[in-house]
Amino acid sequence: MRLSDALALERIELNLASRAKLAVIEEMIDLASNSADIGECGAIVSRVLEREGLSSTAVDHGIAIPHAHCEQVDDVVAALGICREGLDYEAPDGQPVHLVFLILASPKATPAYLSVLGRTARIFHREEARREVLAAASPQEVLDLIARHEPL
Repeated sequence: MRLSDALALERIELNLASRAKLAVIEEMIDLASNSADIGECGAIVSRVLEREGLSSTAVDHGIAIPHAHCEQVDDVVAALGICREGLDYEAPDGQPVHLVFLILASPKATPAYLSVLGRTARIFHREEARREVLAAASPQEVLDLIARHEPL
């Protein structure tokens, strides 16, 4: 499954309001619920935090990819939050995070889930993709940029 297929315009926020890790995770789950039936948000927060307890999902280059398997999700649902000035996500490198990708999936959708996780990491490992998405003026532009940078 492609990242651009798991995202939706309604699940892209250009200006995250939150600046701390827990609040960002909660905001991202609310964002995902905008256009996807993901069930009870509190249960999902617990699953994502459980995963965060294993190791931080913040990766290099100002990217965080909180993710979890959730029984209440039918397939794979992704959301993207952007914070141009950076936020404290307790990244191992101590650097601020600018792009937060939430990825939720049914336990039955593990291959698609792993594909979306891998594609997200590959796309945003490249500086050009990060820079262009951070500069995007609309959710549609973000989605178009991701589709352009995403391998087939």
